[in-house]
Amino acid sequence: MNKETKALRQDSVSSTCQSCRTSFVIEPDDFAFYEKISVPPPKNCPQCRQRRRILFRNFKTLYKRKSDKSGKSVISMYSEKAPFPVWSHEEWWADDWDAKEYGRDFNFSRPFSLQFAELQKVVPHYAVMNTRSENCVYSNLTFESKNCYLVFGCVDDEDCAYGHIVWNSKDCFDNLYMFKGELCYECVDCLGSYRLLYSQECEDCADSVGLYDCRGCTQCIGCVGLKQKSYHIFNENVGKEGYEKFLTEHPLHDPRTISLILNKQQGLRKKLPQRYFFGSHNNDVSGNHIYNSKNVHYSFDVKSGENSKYVFTLRKAVDDYDVSFSPDLELCYEVLAGQGMRQFFTRNCVNSTDAYYSEDCFNSHNIFGCVGLKSAEYCILNKQYSKDEYESLKSKIIEYMKKTGEWGEYHPPELSAFAYNESIVNEYMPLAKKEALAQGFRWEEDIPITSGQETISHDELPTNPKGYSGDLIKQVLRCDACGRNYRFIQPEINFYKQVGLPLPRECFNCRHQRRMGSRNVRQLWPGTCANCGAGFQTSYSQEEQKEHKIFCDKCYLQEVG
Repeated sequence: MNKETKALRQDSVSSTCQSCRTSFVIEPDDFAFYEKISVPPPKNCPQCRQRRRILFRNFKTLYKRKSDKSGKSVISMYSEKAPFPVWSHEEWWADDWDAKEYGRDFNFSRPFSLQFAELQKVVPHYAVMNTRSENCVYSNLTFESKNCYLVFGCVDDEDCAYGHIVWNSKDCFDNLYMFKGELCYECVDCLGSYRLLYSQECEDCADSVGLYDCRGCTQCIGCVGLKQKSYHIFNENVGKEGYEKFLTEHPLHDPRTISLILNKQQGLRKKLPQRYFFGSHNNDVSGNHIYNSKNVHYSFDVKSGENSKYVFTLRKAVDDYDVSFSPDLELCYEVLAGQGMRQFFTRNCVNSTDAYYSEDCFNSHNIFGCVGLKSAEYCILNKQYSKDEYESLKSKIIEYMKKTGEWGEYHPPELSAFAYNESIVNEYMPLAKKEALAQGFRWEEDIPITSGQETISHDELPTNPKGYSGDLIKQVLRCDACGRNYRFIQPEINFYKQVGLPLPRECFNCRHQRRMGSRNVRQLWPGTCANCGAGFQTSYSQEEQKEHKIFCDKCYLQEVG
């Protein structure tokens, strides 16, 4: 670390983002981290760093195309326009090829990013990323899962469908940020729950419908902010008989019942205190949806963390900065979808350590600027070196990249294979087409859709789960929201029949967007407790703070318990 950076460590420093020109602050602890991993302070603000990073991730825009190896039809996150060869999952993982065959020397007269881009264009890429998974052909970014369909960001799941960031779950359908769930449906940000339906921000709840911010509740309907309660409806204790009577008079397979429950629940939310932050078992954290963590700041959706900042959607984060959508990472910086230790400026590198500026590498260590390696070590631009040769050349490349201004910065956006609206960035940081183009991002016009092929109307579908049959999978329906066609799958029909739910009238994409719209965005605003006036940082915007009574932790616990 240079002398200037060491001098700045003692104080916070305001810097101007080179992308959006807004001001951002680099704290003393941030300088200490950058010095620890020997990178310069960032040139862009945390929001722009996150935008640039997740632009390289396509979750759920899937294409049917041909494998560039065998010509057979595959489901792929890459369209036919991809600038590199795309192979099927089985072909990519086969032993009949080695990515080191594409290795090349480093050229000290050309920028690193151009050399990496040239390597990236010739090394085959897998159609979808399904790591140690079985029968998850229509899912993407899947780890150690089985029998999952259209689940994106799927970790240790079994028999799940239609989800985004569903981890350690079983028999769950249509969920967003579900952790350790079973037989759950239409839930958002719920943990450790069983047979929980149409609920949000709940933990350890069971056999309940339409809950919001409840803990340890069973047989409850439409409740807000309850803890360890049973047989409550709209926060009133009705007893077992009252609970059963309500369900008899308002069967869950009737869509009007779901609307009634959710509308009354929303009304309760506006009357009752809301916690400014969702999480538990924490010490010194800021952001939202953080659990079992200490010293984790400006972070979101972390199940376990320590000494980390600007981390988004991790199961375990230790000493990490600027990482996104990863199971478990330690001492990593600017990583997307990684698993391992000491990864820097990587994406999709799994069970790998000491990796720099690499992508799609597995079980590989001490690699720099590599693509598609499996069980490799001491490689630069996919070329094999001895340990001493690797260390010497790596040091020279880093010094060279410091001179070109590339060292310490993530891959430039133009290296992403995805347009803005193909990538997951448009779900978390949405832009209109005009805005995206004005900021220099690409926009894909030819997103695959199917329409006009419906074979049955929603009014012709059975309304009682007893009438759900296997014939339903033969039908093509038209989404009420966007007009696109969609189908049912057999496990889905079985689930609706088992739990007693209505058949959905919207396609998966529209159901997913509705769930995404129910979450607070990944941004913090200054807030004031509506009860005591204490200040805090919250993911509720200024307008949302006017709509709801947002309480600090102390006041919320005193009021709600």
